[in-house]
Amino acid sequence: MKVPQFIKPGALVGLVSPAGKIAPEYLDLSRKYLDKIGMRHISGTNVINSWHQFAGTDEQRAADLQAMINNPEVSVIWCMRGGYGAGRLLELVDFGPMKDKPKWLVGFSDITFYHALLQNQIGVASMHAAMPKNLDRGLTSANGIDLLWKFLQGELPSYSVNPHPLNRPGRASGQLTGGNLTILSIVRGSSLDYNPAGKVLFLEEVGEQLYHLDRMMYGLYISGKLEGLAALIVGDMSEMQDGRDPFGAEAYQLIADIVKKYDYPLVFGFPAGHDKVNLPLLLGANVDLNVSVRGVELNYIG
Repeated sequence: MKVPQFIKPGALVGLVSPAGKIAPEYLDLSRKYLDKIGMRHISGTNVINSWHQFAGTDEQRAADLQAMINNPEVSVIWCMRGGYGAGRLLELVDFGPMKDKPKWLVGFSDITFYHALLQNQIGVASMHAAMPKNLDRGLTSANGIDLLWKFLQGELPSYSVNPHPLNRPGRASGQLTGGNLTILSIVRGSSLDYNPAGKVLFLEEVGEQLYHLDRMMYGLYISGKLEGLAALIVGDMSEMQDGRDPFGAEAYQLIADIVKKYDYPLVFGFPAGHDKVNLPLLLGANVDLNVSVRGVELNYIG
C-alpha cells in the first residue's frame, strides 16, 4: 500500500464537492482556515454549484475531481462534504494517475466510496477525516481538523480512548480499513470490496433505523466480511432511530451480538464519524491496537 508523501506548509489543496451541494459560506470558511495554517488552495469550478441535491451534475462534479487528480501541483484533495452522490461518479473519474503519483484524498461518510476504490483497486492509502462542512462545529483544535492537518504534515498521532463496557480486550496489529457502513455494504462483492483477512476494520454510521443497521451488519457477517479480522473498531453510531416496533437493542449492543463468535479485540465508542469529534484515520496504514480495561491505545506503525 502506497502512502502519499506528507506535505509541508505552502502545499496546494484542491477543494471539491463530489456529492451534496454546499453553501458558499463553507467555501469561505475552508479558504480562511487553509490560509491560517499556511496552505495554498484552489477550488473546483462547480464546488458551490447546485443541481438537484448535488453540487452540479454528475459530469460537472466528476470534471472537478478529475482536474484535481490530474493536476500535478495538487497535494491534497479535500472533499467539502459527503451526503449522497459520490458513488455516482465512480465510472466517470479515473483514479489511475494516483497509482504512480499518490496524493492525499480526505473525507468521510459518502467519500468512503473513494477510500474503498483507492485501497482495493489502486493500492493507495487515504485519510478518513473531517471536511470543510465540519468547520462550523466549534474549535478546530477540539473537533479533529487541526489534528488532520498536523497528520498530513507527518505528525503521526497516538490515540488514547476511554474504555467502553462492550469492548473486548486484546492486542492486534494490521492494516486499517473501512469507513461508512452503508457504503461498505453497497460495494460488497465488487472490486471496491475489502479482504477482511488480518484487517483492523473501522465502521461508522449516521441516521439509520436500528433494524437497518442490524441488516447491514448481518450482511457483512453472512458474506464473511467480519471473519478473520485482526480487530473491529466501531466509531460513532450517530442519530440512530427506532421504529414504532422497537428493535430491542442499541446500536453498539446489536453489533457486539453479531460478532460475539469471534475472539478478536473490539472497540466501541471510538471518536470518529458524524459526531462533533472526528479523529483522522489513515486508511491503508498499519496500526497497533491495544484494548484493555483501562482504555484503548491506537498507534501507527512506521
